[in-house]
Amino acid sequence: MKRLTMLFFALLFVPTTSAAQDGVAIHGFDDMSCGAWVSSTGNGLVRAQYLSWFRGFVSGVNFADSKHQISLGQMPTNDTLSLYIDKYCREKPLGSFPGAAFQLVRELRGQP
Repeated sequence: MKRLTMLFFALLFVPTTSAAQDGVAIHGFDDMSCGAWVSSTGNGLVRAQYLSWFRGFVSGVNFADSKHQISLGQMPTNDTLSLYIDKYCREKPLGSFPGAAFQLVRELRGQP
C-alpha cells in the first residue's frame, strides 16, 4: 500500500505537456519520445509512470468509443506491454511513445 501511495503522489507531480499524434491532442510527460522511453530502462518508477499513462490512454479510448471497447482481457501485462513498446521504439527510433499506444489500440481492434 505504501508503494502505491508513493506512486500516486509521484504521478501527481510529473510535469506534463501536450503534443499532437494522428491529429489528436495528447497530454503527457515533458518528453514523450521513444528515446525517453528507452532511457527509462532500469528505472522502475519512471517505467511505471509510462505504463500507467499508456493504460489511461487505452481507458480514454474506451470512454470515447464505447462501441469498440478494448476489454480488460485484451490488454497485455506490464511486462508484455514493455516489450511491445520496446519493439515499437526500435522500429521507429524517432517515433513517439504515444505512437505505440495508437498502434496497439489499432491492433487490438483489428484495424490496419
